Amino acid sequence: MKKESVILRLLLISGLVLGLLIPLVMVESLINERQNYRDDAVSEINRNWSAKQVLSGPVLTAESEQIIKNPKGDLVVSPKNSHYLPDEMKVNCSLSPEVRYKGIYQVVLYRASAVISGYFNIDKKNFDVSAKNILLSINVSDLRGIEDGISFKWNGKKQVIIPSTKNKDLFGSGLTVQVDSILPGRNNYEFTIMLKGSEDINFIPVGKSTIVSLKSIWNNPGFYGEYLPSERKISDNGFTAKWNVNYFNRTYPQSWEGAIFEVEKSAFGVKLRMPVDEYQKSMRSAKYGILIILLTFVTFFMIELFSKKIIHPVQYLLVGLSLVIFYAVLVSLSEYILFGYAYITASLLVIILIALYVRSIYNSLRIALIIASLLAGLYGFLFVLLQLQDFSLLLGTFALFLILATIMFITRKINWFEIFAGKGRNADSN
Repeated sequence: MKKESVILRLLLISGLVLGLLIPLVMVESLINERQNYRDDAVSEINRNWSAKQVLSGPVLTAESEQIIKNPKGDLVVSPKNSHYLPDEMKVNCSLSPEVRYKGIYQVVLYRASAVISGYFNIDKKNFDVSAKNILLSINVSDLRGIEDGISFKWNGKKQVIIPSTKNKDLFGSGLTVQVDSILPGRNNYEFTIMLKGSEDINFIPVGKSTIVSLKSIWNNPGFYGEYLPSERKISDNGFTAKWNVNYFNRTYPQSWEGAIFEVEKSAFGVKLRMPVDEYQKSMRSAKYGILIILLTFVTFFMIELFSKKIIHPVQYLLVGLSLVIFYAVLVSLSEYILFGYAYITASLLVIILIALYVRSIYNSLRIALIIASLLAGLYGFLFVLLQLQDFSLLLGTFALFLILATIMFITRKINWFEIFAGKGRNADSN
């Protein structure tokens, strides 16, 4: 190769690599668009069914009045709400998952059967005895999900429970129970609720001692929130989890007045995750697209250096576009089949296509096998990186080091001065 030819080809190859960033960005935009379609489908199903649920035990509120001074200095009567949290809150909840479809998209829904029980230890010295009304407020974030009637017992007697929260100091949505009487000392409560929800269910640890036991046949849970379960077991048959939270773990006390604490921020729970998020993995794989293109082009350039056969920049471009098409094929297939099978299918199609094209260009089976082996290795390693998300940076960096070391080893005897002077030993006679 002549000096001008080598420099020109390097500039053209660099320009092609940068130019292929445009279709790669378009592919990433396509993935985002398909993911937005999926999210819209999930939102529509949730609207028709019920959104994720946030559930709590009852909070006792004593409503009374107090005399205060207004900004003008006049004495006025103002409402006073004193809130008391239960000493114990126990939850036994069972989730029955159900997968629904909207076109090609799917979302996991559930029916929850929860029994919540516990007690309030009422100390008359700390209780507002002047209260006109005594209410129990229960947080249920989406009332549309309530199925059947709710049986609520206070000290063993059934109480009337009504929708909405009369007192807005605590919860924005939920249920209210009007309590007839409060006993000094221990006051027991228990209620059963059947809920529909989507993907997530959360609990607010309002008890001085909160114990939540959860079980389901879903085998891909994701635990999150302010507290992780103290015990959990996950198998192919489902999962069980148990949380133990005491009031030392919270940022709010057992009693207060007014709306000075946001107890919902202490919620914790579980997400019923779908086994594979194909869009997230497709997007992660597309991030490595420019690296695969660059390494493939470097391999072609090295073949040109060690042979007398060069290829046209248009042929570089076609190979690069084939590498970009891989990601479009991947995301389209992964919407219908498992991501692993989609990845293998898309990579095989691209590898075979490029190998046959290279075979026809160089008229050499050996070179075609070299390119096919390179691509198989790159796609295989990329698939491993996608599975090992926590170690992807470490493995990716180490792989780049090995690739660079390999290139340095192969080219160690090349006299770059002679090549750029147009006197390379493998230089074209022209």
